[in-house]
Formats: sequence, structure tokens, C-alpha cells
Amino acid sequence: MNKTNSALKKMAITAMFAAMTTVLTYFVKIPMPGGGYIHLGDSVIYLMACFLPTPYAMIGAGIGGSLADLFGGYFEYVIPTFIIKMLIAIPFTCKSDKMLTVRNALMIVPSGLITVALYYLTKVVLLAVDKATASVGFVGSFFDGSTWVAALSNIPENTIQAAGSAVAFIIFALAFDSAKLKKRVLRVG
Repeated sequence: MNKTNSALKKMAITAMFAAMTTVLTYFVKIPMPGGGYIHLGDSVIYLMACFLPTPYAMIGAGIGGSLADLFGGYFEYVIPTFIIKMLIAIPFTCKSDKMLTVRNALMIVPSGLITVALYYLTKVVLLAVDKATASVGFVGSFFDGSTWVAALSNIPENTIQAAGSAVAFIIFALAFDSAKLKKRVLRVG
């Protein structure tokens, strides 16, 4: 397979994974009391990152996650989600024929921490924007301790989301590995 066909195949697989991420984020969700929801989209991002080289996985992850926010009406989250989803793809590797390697299984931890930490920071920024007044402004609201405390309510739902994604990823990766899907799809020729 020449370089052009290989790159085209990777782009097509990236688009497929991005679409799966959008669908499994937007349509398969369990609402949380804090206003967010648990979904399967992050587990697809982990799979994508085990399947494709990092730049492809990052782009697919960002597009897939942010499209789900756009379609869901979470407009203020589109840009943060694009960045966060790109970052959660980075720890994984696609260098093995198997998707569920010890290394990739361990990478659900840093990816989960990235999710929780950066969505917490996003919530702080959004609360600071909401609290900003003519006298205090965004900076004053951002550095107000009550803003950071109020955003803590975001941590449990994102922790549950990360844990659910980790479990789903392991199940899906085992199934993909049993079917030797990665080797079949990426076969040269």
C-alpha cells in the first residue's frame, strides 16, 4: 500500500471513529444530577487512540467530542471539549497489534485525570464568567475561592464518567482484540 492510500485509509478510519464518538456521546447518555451526563464516547476515543497514530486519534477525538456538545446544545463546552478530548487520546499507543495492552490499560488513569481536572477548570472559568460584574470582573470572579468551591460539584460526575469509560474501553478492546479487528482493518494490501 502506498503512502497516499495509507494516509487516506487512516483519515477514513479517523472519520469513522469521530462519528462513533459523536453518536455514542450524544445518543447513549445517562443524565447526571449536576447537569452533565455519562456516555460511551470517551471509550471510543481510547479505542481510536489504540488503533491510529496519535495525530489522527487526537483530531478524531476532538471533532467527535465537540460535535456531540454542539448537537446537544452545550455551546460553551465545544472548544474546551475539543481540547480535552484531543488530550485524553495522547497517553495511549497504537504500536501493538493488540488494543488492550498493559500500557494502554494503565493509560485510562491519566486520561481520566485529564478529563476530571480540565472539565473542573472549564467549570471554574464558566462560573467566573457568570459571576463577573462591572465591579469585580472576570479576573476577580476567577480568583474568588467560592467560584472554585462551587465548581467542585463537577468532579464526581466527571469521575464517574471517566470510570465508566475505562470499563467500557476494556470490554470493547477485549472484543476487538478477540476478533483481531485492528490487524484485519489495517492489513496492508
